Amino acid sequence: MAVEVEPIEPPLHAVRAVRAPTARRHPRWRLDRFELAVLVAFAALSMWVVALDLFQVVEHGRHWTGTDGVFIDDQLQYLAWIRSASQHLLVSNLFVLRHTPADYFQPAIVISGALTALGVAPWLSLLLWKPVAVGACFFAVRAYAARSMSDRWARRAALVLALFFGSFTVIYGTVGTIGDIFPGFLSWGYMFGLVGIAAMAAALLAHQRALVRGRIAWGPGLLGALASSMHPWNGELVILIVLGAELIMNARRRPLRAWVAQPALTVALTAAPLAYYWLLARFDESWRLASHATKHSFPLWSIGLELLPLVLCALPAYRGRPRDFLSAATRVWPPAALALFMLSSTQLSGSPLHAFQGITVPLAVLAVEGVRRIGFDRLRHRFVWATLAIALFTIPAVIDQANGARKLVAPQPGNPTFIAPGESRALAYLAADPQPGGVISRSYLSALVPGETGRHTFNGDCIWSEPNCVGRETVGHRLFDGALTPTAARTFVLTNRARFLLADCRTTANLEQLLGPVIESVHRFGCAAVYEVR
Repeated sequence: MAVEVEPIEPPLHAVRAVRAPTARRHPRWRLDRFELAVLVAFAALSMWVVALDLFQVVEHGRHWTGTDGVFIDDQLQYLAWIRSASQHLLVSNLFVLRHTPADYFQPAIVISGALTALGVAPWLSLLLWKPVAVGACFFAVRAYAARSMSDRWARRAALVLALFFGSFTVIYGTVGTIGDIFPGFLSWGYMFGLVGIAAMAAALLAHQRALVRGRIAWGPGLLGALASSMHPWNGELVILIVLGAELIMNARRRPLRAWVAQPALTVALTAAPLAYYWLLARFDESWRLASHATKHSFPLWSIGLELLPLVLCALPAYRGRPRDFLSAATRVWPPAALALFMLSSTQLSGSPLHAFQGITVPLAVLAVEGVRRIGFDRLRHRFVWATLAIALFTIPAVIDQANGARKLVAPQPGNPTFIAPGESRALAYLAADPQPGGVISRSYLSALVPGETGRHTFNGDCIWSEPNCVGRETVGHRLFDGALTPTAARTFVLTNRARFLLADCRTTANLEQLLGPVIESVHRFGCAAVYEVR
């Protein structure tokens, strides 16, 4: 007797159980809900100053000049560069009445200049970089955290700390938080600094990827060059970090020729824009004087006090040997920033605080890794404790920075964020007048002249209105306050060969009587006026 056996199909779950497991890759650009919430919060914070300005426009009808930032001189400097780039492609110094060469190239400024040449207002062509900078910084930091640690909650903690960390310190006798260390502060007008941080982090990630693949890549060096072009301190950090991390990882493991090619290419490309900046400071008088004007000091202990919570948590992460280049780079970054800060505090460089821009990125990664090494994962209710700790070192700092910005951007005399309607019409007249010629005005209105009109101005920025910027501001104020004698006033105007005088709404001098035959015509715009010099 034959027995026919009918095959029985195994259950579906059994089939799935025997299939070869496939690793799910975390999508590079797709955000989970937590990451999306962090991006929205970072983007909303970046719009805080713009929101404050728009409130003044809507609620009080003020005339906003389109600036975005708490230290307005820097934004007006960018607007002047954009206006100059719209005329010459390269940038010249418009904050002096003398002729200056158009020899400064910065990629973002050139793009904004092209937009302005097509009719876009300089302030808008600058403001358009905000979403680019915010997005680039967020995704670069997210990628850095994701590549540095595999645990999802660890990545999330590092991402939040990197973008929002702040701790109170004492700054010249005042309790507060340091803006340059806080990425949210950089999003208020310092978009190029944010892009520089993003390019720096991306360069280190690309260098790591090139080493893993075992092939020579141009990407790390090009990203490093972008960091150097946007913010030179970031490019200098890339060089120090790459050299330090490579020495730690490879000096005793491989022959010199086997690992020198990629670091050499990355460093060389990153250094190219820095060499260009060095040439500018050597051969362009404006850049030479500006490099001297930026030399100052900043108390290192104030920075150390603010970063102390992250540093203490990060110290245990330094135990043991780094597992790869990125791990070594993360550990090299803080001491490299300290070294660059010390160098920038000398006569060889300037603006030392810029060396610590982006420092929360490596310290956040190291802090999360450090607390896990000392047994944090074994704590009961660890997620509650972690949430409370992160909230303690983010929310108060955000509130402090936002409150400080609210006070600094509030309308007040001498702040060119808001100007009188007549002053705005006077600037528009100067922009439309086809006659060439520079402008003398009070310092706060002079700072607007280059970006609004494309004209040279006697003063307005104490980095670029050199030499003797303070003296320039003083004599300008004395002219419009009527504190100069007629002879001194006429000599001052004629000696500097200005074509126009722009009287602001606070002018008390009778310039027609004071200057007499020097004045050829007067155009009044309410409380402001433009005087054409004969």
